[in-house]
Amino acid sequence: MFKFNSIKTKLVLFNILLILLTVVIVIGIVIDLDRRSLSPVRGSSEALITTALQSEWEGKSKAITNLLSNRLVQPMHNFDIFEMKNIITLTMEEKDISYIYIHDEGGRILVAAVKGPEAKGAELMGEMLDDKLTKKAIAANEMLVQRNGDIVDVAASVMLGQKRLSIVRIGFSNKGIQHTITAMIKELTDGLDRAVTTAINNVLLAAIILGVPLIAVVLFLSNRLLSPIYGLINGTKKIAAGDLTYKIDVKSTDEIGQLANSFNSMTEDMHRYHLEKEKILKDMHDGIGGITTNIKLLSELAQNKESASAEIKESLKTISELSKEGLSEIRSFIYSLDAKETNWQALTAELRSFGSNMIAAHGTAFNMKADIDEDAGVHLSSLLYLNIFRTFKEAIANIIKHSHAKNVDVLFSVNRERVALCVKDDGIGIKEKERCKGRGITNMIMRARELGGQLTIASDKGTQIALEIPLPIKYLSS
Repeated sequence: MFKFNSIKTKLVLFNILLILLTVVIVIGIVIDLDRRSLSPVRGSSEALITTALQSEWEGKSKAITNLLSNRLVQPMHNFDIFEMKNIITLTMEEKDISYIYIHDEGGRILVAAVKGPEAKGAELMGEMLDDKLTKKAIAANEMLVQRNGDIVDVAASVMLGQKRLSIVRIGFSNKGIQHTITAMIKELTDGLDRAVTTAINNVLLAAIILGVPLIAVVLFLSNRLLSPIYGLINGTKKIAAGDLTYKIDVKSTDEIGQLANSFNSMTEDMHRYHLEKEKILKDMHDGIGGITTNIKLLSELAQNKESASAEIKESLKTISELSKEGLSEIRSFIYSLDAKETNWQALTAELRSFGSNMIAAHGTAFNMKADIDEDAGVHLSSLLYLNIFRTFKEAIANIIKHSHAKNVDVLFSVNRERVALCVKDDGIGIKEKERCKGRGITNMIMRARELGGQLTIASDKGTQIALEIPLPIKYLSS
């Protein structure tokens, strides 16, 4: 299953984007090729088509004019108007012809025919033509082609030997040929556009055909590449859960394989250190702890003997109290080093047990409230565990020695942002100048600073010591 924030997903998306970028670049090259290379070809082809068709059309127009002039020689020589009209009428059947004039060298119309809504013919006989086209046609000795808007006027002489009988002029409309040229150019353009579109479609098809197996290869390689990394992730989770015997199955010799080997070596070292620590804790519990317990029990037994003097009993009482305090210190130290015991509930129970036992022995009421947020997590570091307990222990010791309090209230709260411990009594309080004398208060302040927190002391109807440490801990150098 894909997760957007996973390396595998990012790798696949990167390759897909790379394929898309390649496709876009190739399509851009094809389009640029069309603009740079095909556009000149398109323009040249259009010019060639136009020139060729117009040349062919003009050649045809000249041929029709030349044929008409030859056919009019005999009727013109005989001045057979009827025959000339018949010849003109037949010639006018050509679709591109707009008019035919036969006039003499003075410009007087002998025979004429004009197409259009107001077709003319006989009524033009005898009229004089005095326009520029007529003058140029009269002055020309050879066939003359003149353009007048959409009309191409072709003039030729009707010759009998060396004698010029008349001048025949045919007006050809070039609209038809222009339509033909436009249609052919459009067909050419459409063909080139289809070629470009086909090229782009081929690029897209090739991208799809090649992209699917390429993505499959990327998935395969990413799985091969990321499998050891997933093993490392799984290994760190197992170690965090306390399984120090877990090992990653290393199958490669590359950098990731070397990292996995280093991870396995680290796990082995941690497991070895853990076993050594467990042995030390066991030895401390069974050795030093047992000795301290025996000293405490023996001193208590000695105090109960009637033969002991008051001075000896007082000394034995002191030994018993010191042994009890030392035993508590050893127990706290062992708990702080035991990963299975370092949790907020265990610390809360330890604080409540120690405070209740110490305060109650001096006839002072002890009340403790704990507020542990579920979002705060379960485990805490041994350093945090030990420093909180020792700060609490020092605060309780100061209350017993100096406060003469009747009530002690403790509030211990933990959430995901901070841990707070507040110890308040209703005793005589601490004077400002005495706060700097005691080594215990200085140690409490230093412990708080080491953990990136702060400790405040207030004396108002008793003493209040408040320890606040932000989470996660930012350890500071002393």
